[in-house]
Amino acid sequence: MLAALPAALLGLVTFAAVVLIHYHHLRSRFASMPMQTLVLGAMLGLGTVLLMLQPVEIQPGVLIDARILLMGFAGLLGGWRGAGAALIVTVPARIIIGGPGAAVGVATLTIATLVGLTWRLVEARFTLRAPWTYIGFGLFLSLALVTIFFFPAGALAGGLAAAPALVLVNLVGASLARWMEAGIDESVQKKERLARLSRTDTLTGIGSRLSLTEAVESRLAAAEKSGESFALISMDIDNLKNINGTLGYAAGDAVLRSLAQRLSSAKKPTEVMARVAGDEFVIVLPPSGQTDVMTRADELLQAAKQPHGVDSYAVLTTMSAGVVWAPGDGMTPRELIQNAEIAMESAKRQGRNQAISFDAQMREVFDRRAGLTQALQRELDAPEGLWLAYQPQCHLRDGQLCGAEVLLRWEHPELGSISPGEFVPVAEAAGLVRKLDGWVFDQASAQLAAWQRRGHDFKLSVNLSVLSLMMEGTAREILDRLAAHNADPAMLTVEITESEALEDSETGLSNLQIFHAAGVSLALDDFGTGHSSLRYVQKLPLNALKIDQSFIRSIDTDEGKARAILRATLELARQLELTVVAEGVETQSQFDWLRDRHCEVAQGFLLARPMNAAAFETDWLDKPAEAQ
Repeated sequence: MLAALPAALLGLVTFAAVVLIHYHHLRSRFASMPMQTLVLGAMLGLGTVLLMLQPVEIQPGVLIDARILLMGFAGLLGGWRGAGAALIVTVPARIIIGGPGAAVGVATLTIATLVGLTWRLVEARFTLRAPWTYIGFGLFLSLALVTIFFFPAGALAGGLAAAPALVLVNLVGASLARWMEAGIDESVQKKERLARLSRTDTLTGIGSRLSLTEAVESRLAAAEKSGESFALISMDIDNLKNINGTLGYAAGDAVLRSLAQRLSSAKKPTEVMARVAGDEFVIVLPPSGQTDVMTRADELLQAAKQPHGVDSYAVLTTMSAGVVWAPGDGMTPRELIQNAEIAMESAKRQGRNQAISFDAQMREVFDRRAGLTQALQRELDAPEGLWLAYQPQCHLRDGQLCGAEVLLRWEHPELGSISPGEFVPVAEAAGLVRKLDGWVFDQASAQLAAWQRRGHDFKLSVNLSVLSLMMEGTAREILDRLAAHNADPAMLTVEITESEALEDSETGLSNLQIFHAAGVSLALDDFGTGHSSLRYVQKLPLNALKIDQSFIRSIDTDEGKARAILRATLELARQLELTVVAEGVETQSQFDWLRDRHCEVAQGFLLARPMNAAAFETDWLDKPAEAQ
């Protein structure tokens, strides 16, 4: 018996390894059950061949090993397919090994698989409770040891001595199989549970992005066969950021849950809905006409408008929607969802609370912005095409230089000249604007310091993004850049643009106070075009107002209302002791009208176009004052 223990242990290890490898690595690769049982039987057969190559040899050519365990389970777990596969693998191998025990060995392989198949029928007809399911099988499996009595003369005693060890390995192997089955079942259940969770959005309980992808793939396959198209609507909340900022993220989550419930109630049985990210919901519609789809999108937008009860508040929401048609607007779920999101963003830019259909031009704009984003990231890592232009600002009373506005320019080697009106919004959307502003202020500080060392005394005005202004530490960072170049803060003007977000930003107001305390001037750019110009004048520590050029152009068109607004603005600035800078002065009549009404400073094409630093020095700084 002791001599058979190594073979028995090897049998247990081999059996465990085969079953675990099959269940955890190979089974999922084959969709059909017949193929799974064939593979399992073949693997158990290969394991049996391994055991036959490491046997206990009773006498030359007469072998004892744990083949009964593996072959019995080939029949039990693999059925007739698994048993057949195991026999196809093992019988030729045993014949090749040969010896006087070859016939008995083949008989043992065959009987073991038949025992496994027989027990499979027993389990199908009778309900056996654990642990008897496998312990009983282990005892029943040992019947295959009857072939020991057919060993050649002289080997029978050795075979009988090894029989207890082989019976023990069958019992232990059966118990091991029971334990592994429980673990495997638990693992399978866990995977199934995780699969269900992955198809369900945990916050709202509706479908997830994965479930949406599967649904769209199914619809695309059906559309390919039928030739019918279907629609997909991407919907995004317009004001969730404000809700999170004012009521907190818990309230925002409550709104998302309420909105999901609202949309689920409005959803038709033939539609599929999922929350794919943040505050974005996607609804897949069945084949319909364009008019019906757009009508359906409007119905869903109306459902989203109903107030949501959150704590003691009635929270109002609106949504913007983008609509695509498949397969015309995309051949894959990813492409369709992305194009729907592009259309939805277009709806937001065009006023929100509406549904817009996707078109190819939107994709071109998206690809252009994506390309600019990547190019700008590379440019900021190693600036080569970015440069600063300077547009002179002059006193209206005598035309003398008093300052210059710094304007950012970008020359790309492949894309050519790119307007700030295009790439600055890209920088803001991509989170690059603070880095971009930092580069601009660093270059402007260095140039200001260089001109100050040459004895020139005038101010540089630099635009600062509202997003940068609302970030902690922005003012300190810019003042540090001035100090690093030894530039005088009093010669710097920071220009800001009206923004609804800045109005309630404590960080933004704090940065402005830090600038003001350091002696940096503050100017409100594009005055008169924002939503609350007078509130800004009252609330912010301003030094100057820059009148938008749209008002300046009206001087030549003799628009009475515009001129009245200009006169009122100039009087307001005088009362508040604010300097007024007129932007976009292009004609002598504009210049004269502003000068006659005591506007202090002007800039525009009439005086000079923006130019690089070298041209600014030549045309303005190196000329005597009377020649300017």
